[in-house]
Amino acid sequence: MGLDLYSRRNYKQGKFVYLLDEEEKTAWIAKGHIGRCKHYRLPDHVMVDGQRYTVESVEAGAYNRPRTLRHLVIPDTFNYVDEWAFLCNNLRSVYIGKGLDYLDSWTFCHCNKPRIFHIDKDNPYLKYENEMVLSKDGKKLFAAYTKCPHVIIPKGVEVIGGSAFMNDQKLESVMFPKSIRMIKSCVFSNCPKLRCVVLPEGFEKFRVQCFDENLSLKHIDLPSTLTDLGEMTFADCPNLETVVLRSPKKLDYRWCFDAILYDNKMVNPYLYVPADLVEQYRQDPEWGVFKHILPIDERFHIRKTTTEEHEELMRIMREIAENEIDD
Repeated sequence: MGLDLYSRRNYKQGKFVYLLDEEEKTAWIAKGHIGRCKHYRLPDHVMVDGQRYTVESVEAGAYNRPRTLRHLVIPDTFNYVDEWAFLCNNLRSVYIGKGLDYLDSWTFCHCNKPRIFHIDKDNPYLKYENEMVLSKDGKKLFAAYTKCPHVIIPKGVEVIGGSAFMNDQKLESVMFPKSIRMIKSCVFSNCPKLRCVVLPEGFEKFRVQCFDENLSLKHIDLPSTLTDLGEMTFADCPNLETVVLRSPKKLDYRWCFDAILYDNKMVNPYLYVPADLVEQYRQDPEWGVFKHILPIDERFHIRKTTTEEHEELMRIMREIAENEIDD
């Protein structure tokens, strides 16, 4: 981005408000206007007193609920689009030019997921594969627009950006690659059909509310490499039945399993931890939300369940894992 807030001035042109950088002759859109357009191309420049300013960015909330917008084009001059820049429920397609080097996962999070997403093939920073926006090297997943209930995160992804799958009403299962290291805030918040979370060895940390408000979530299995459970990561998941924490060190609770919206009550979940940590967890009042804290039996595996539905889900995930080719 590179624009100093103090070197910019507001400039109003019609219903638009721009933030101008006098030295660089660049501009951000602070407030835009679409009217009743269905097809809209962001302006790539603005003329001010006979001088041309190149438009490079869109500020948060600049386009607030344009009801008719269906198709959006982001020109080559843009290098950044801020979070919540487009609050438009009817957006169907997005074209991104070759200049955008970062896509905030929150940019289109309230747009009911565009069905068509295209990124210029000459863009050196981003790519679009399998209905997901990824960094060019494939290490970061910025946003997902899939409608499939069973999602496979591509191999090589290390970080999933905030809100990437938030409010996905169809998502039932997610298969994570061995490369995954971090899940950022609200990635899988309010996915009402998601039933199980199994993360592979190598995964290290959550941010905030990564899986909160998932009413169907029953089973969680987290690896020994996990060092940071995040905050409120699985809050408001009142139907949890089993949680397996394989970390060799006791993890901080940080409200991760609070069911705030449900009077701090869960069904009657079982927490499984390494045998030498059982007493530490039992004596910690914050972990008292779990009435049953037991050692992980060597034979115990989250994929052994009491419901046929969950067993079928895990069978699918096992098959995917067995077919994954090591890098």
